[in-house]
Parts: sequence; C-alpha cells; structure tokens
Amino acid sequence: MNDVKKVFATHGKEYLSPSSINKFAKNPAKWLVNIAGYRDKSYAPPFTYGNAIEKGITRAVMDGISVDQAVNEALEVYSETHQKVTDANYERYNWATCAKKQLQVKPTLEKIIPQYAKLGVPIACQKWVEHTFDNFDIPMRGILDLEYEHEVRDLKTASQRPKNNNDYNRQLTFYALATNKKPFIDYVYTLTKSCDLVTFEVPEIELHIVTIERIMNKMYRMLAVSDDIAEVCKATNLEPDVSNTNWWDYWGKNEREGAYQLFLK
Repeated sequence: MNDVKKVFATHGKEYLSPSSINKFAKNPAKWLVNIAGYRDKSYAPPFTYGNAIEKGITRAVMDGISVDQAVNEALEVYSETHQKVTDANYERYNWATCAKKQLQVKPTLEKIIPQYAKLGVPIACQKWVEHTFDNFDIPMRGILDLEYEHEVRDLKTASQRPKNNNDYNRQLTFYALATNKKPFIDYVYTLTKSCDLVTFEVPEIELHIVTIERIMNKMYRMLAVSDDIAEVCKATNLEPDVSNTNWWDYWGKNEREGAYQLFLK
C-alpha cells in the first residue's frame, strides 16, 4: 500500500496514535468527525484525579521529591484544571464529585509512592515513542508514562475493581513494540477509604498486534474513498447516536454539530 501515507496526509494525519486506534474501534463516526476538525475539550473529575495522581507519582519516582511535595504538586493540577473549567464555562463539570476525589489525593499518594519507589528510578517518563508496523507505511506515535530498563509501565486510576481492558492492552502493545520491553498496566485503585496498586502484564501481544493492524487497514480503506471527508462520511452509511445517554461516549457541542453536518442531515 504505497499510497497509505498520502491518503492519511490528505486528511491531515501524518501519524496515528493509540487513542485514535481505540476511538475508531469504539466509534468510527466520531473518529471521522474529529478528522473533519470538529473537536471539543472535555473535563471530568476522574480525569482531573488521574492527572493529579500521575503527576505526583511521576515527580516522586523520577525526580526524588518528597511525598509531601508530590502531594502539593498533584493538588496544583486541581487548581490549574479548575481555572480552565471556569475560563471555558464548562457546565458539565461536577464540582461536588471533584471535591470528594481531591480529598483522596494525599492518602493515595502516601500509600502508592512507596510501592512505586521499590521499582527503582525510571530511565524516562512522559516520553514520545514511535513504531511503524510492517506493510503499513505510516508511523504510530504516543507518549509513554514510565520506562524502566526492562519494562514499560502505564499508570491508570480506577474506582472499580480493575480488569482486563483491550483499549489499554492495545496501547501498551504499541509501547512494547516501540521500546522492545515488557508492558505492564498499573491501576491506582481508589475507593472512598482505601486504595491499592493493581498491576497487570499485558497478555497476548501478538493478538493485539493483529487487531491494531486490522483497525489501521480499516481506517485507510475508509479514508481512501475520497479526498473529501464529507464524501467519506456519506459512503460509510454510519448513523451516530449523539443523544449522550452514554457518559463514556459523550459528544461535545462541536462534535454534535459535525455529526449533524456529516451524517445526520
């Protein structure tokens, strides 16, 4: 497929990412709407909490700051996010839920940072990595969380008992290919009065590689229909549900407008 790069470049894509692979797998119509330029910035308390915990852990294990300092820097994430939410007049943000999650930052970091410290000092964090799959001439790029000498680890937060997740498996498969290291998913599992670190090694790497390559080929064949993204959308015959009854498949204002223009007129 010598024209793979050309087809993606025509639609403004110089590379793919794990998030784009997972978005296409879940909702190809939204992926196309985003390709067309209809995007929204989303804020939610679980994301704010996750970003805060990640910053605290990363700074402690990578830079050697104290747990108290890590807590303070994690709480700065809340101040920064709250300012952005206020500036954007983002009405969906649940401030009460956010306040409850914020109270969990200190006890969570106090318990989890010592567990991470046992792994040693990472050789890299928040590092851009790249991999190009055989017979598919467009790179995949992404930012890994923590890279150690023999493994790569991605940090997630969860309020429900963690379990196998194919989105994360595909993401870590890419990191494994990009670094040639064993991939692990670390869940900071937080309940109201307790927290724990739950780790999974990503299983069946070869199976996830096949899945990623299949998804990339579907992306390519879809975009190859036309240089005009509107014609691409029309040819798919997709009928996106923009009712927002599913929180995990939320369509922002701009995305809904894009869905209407490209699919629902």
